[in-house]
Amino acid sequence: MLDQMITRFGTSARASIATVANGTGYFAVTPEAPYDANLSMPDQARQLFAKAEARLAEIGSSKGQLLFCAIILKDVTEVAAFNAVWDEWVADVAPPARACFEANMANPALKVELIMICTVPQGAPKADV
Repeated sequence: MLDQMITRFGTSARASIATVANGTGYFAVTPEAPYDANLSMPDQARQLFAKAEARLAEIGSSKGQLLFCAIILKDVTEVAAFNAVWDEWVADVAPPARACFEANMANPALKVELIMICTVPQGAPKADV
């Protein structure tokens, strides 16, 4: 019964690209694959914001409905550069709560990754799985 209240998007054997339960969406975003280690962290951030907007739309939400964002940087000394890109991205909405931290990435070419939680209005698109 509980599984009927969960909508999964892009499900593979390992993971779903997003899940929605009880009006809340959950997903992670990385830059475009294959990851380009030659791109600067701000350029990778711009890629993942574009991907985040597409994913939000896919699940029936938008960046204005973000509740929380965890920002994972390969090098936390780049937080000011990330913040400049972030500030541009959220300039037209009330920004969500957020946390920023440094971590080793699963792929050495990754410089930034996001974990996002958003609201998803009733009547939002359903997954095609």
